[in-house]
Amino acid sequence: MDANVFLSACLEKVMDQRGQDVFLKAGAPPRMRLGGQVIPLPLEAFSGEQIAGLAAELLDPRQREMLQKNRSVDFGFSFYKQDCRFRGNAFYQQGELSLVFRLLWKGIPSFEELHLPPVLKKIALDRSGIILIGGAVSSGKTTTVAAMLRTMNESVHKHILTIEDPVEYLHKDRQCLIQQREIGEDAESFASALKHVARQSPDVIVIGEMRDAESFSFALSAAEVGKLVISTVHAQSASHVFDRVLGFFESSQREAILRYFAANLSCIMVQKLLDGKDGKTLLPAAEILLGNYTIKQLILDKKIDKLPQAIRNAHAEGMQTMDQSILGLWKAGLISPETALGASPSPEDLHALMKGIRIGQDTKILGS
Repeated sequence: MDANVFLSACLEKVMDQRGQDVFLKAGAPPRMRLGGQVIPLPLEAFSGEQIAGLAAELLDPRQREMLQKNRSVDFGFSFYKQDCRFRGNAFYQQGELSLVFRLLWKGIPSFEELHLPPVLKKIALDRSGIILIGGAVSSGKTTTVAAMLRTMNESVHKHILTIEDPVEYLHKDRQCLIQQREIGEDAESFASALKHVARQSPDVIVIGEMRDAESFSFALSAAEVGKLVISTVHAQSASHVFDRVLGFFESSQREAILRYFAANLSCIMVQKLLDGKDGKTLLPAAEILLGNYTIKQLILDKKIDKLPQAIRNAHAEGMQTMDQSILGLWKAGLISPETALGASPSPEDLHALMKGIRIGQDTKILGS
């Protein structure tokens, strides 16, 4: 079978069964991630030559050069037969090429489709500030950002500029003018792209990943002059985001950075994807921190350890801890008790909440 026809068959099966990833390894049957399991597809194995041929077609000259140099490269492509978009990675193992494809949503997903907290809709329409979406690899951070851009695109008239590596979701202009720059294709690097952003007059700037002092300093400067900056960051909790961000800077700079971050913070959301009871659906559990007065004062006072309690106390404002989010999914019957407890950062406390035992709330946060 022709490699392209074979690939189409793989991608169609994954979409039909609502899988998340496709794995192609030379000499092995293709596999798919479905829920929390990686299972074989009822298809023949790809040969090394077929995988190399697919990579040659999917990658542009720059990406092929990067693959040979780094032995791994990220890329994106559209599967026009189903009007779907995939994120891909090509890499070598044991001297042979392997390919992994992540299925993105068909079109741009909505908050409702993703089961995201409604407060994020309001946050997406903020005029300025910094919004950071945190989580581990493959926790749905980019998809959440895409949903936020969809909300803007349906609601307000703005100029949105994204800087991505690679571009994953393709947005069509509706209410907003959206321009998407891909590193390597439209800009040499994140640094060179950020250098000229001010001249491009955006209202909203999306930086694919917050990865160094330069990108975060830019985000602070842009927020200071009234732009809304959205980015992703690898972090396990809202408190961990501060460790990550401050870790970009020398110790002598951190106090000033923390001050500017507090002043311009709009929202930090850290999410993880949990297996639904049906074994196919992935549901986001999310810790949400909003930049209200109490939160900003705690940051300025360097009382980062007090943030979880402040989040717990402000549930009525739309904030929530990871455990509060997981508890909500369990109460709604969407996840099993085992999944809930396995995903919790404090399973003993969550187990008590699931039994109806209320965890004490400390209302004294500031000045304590």
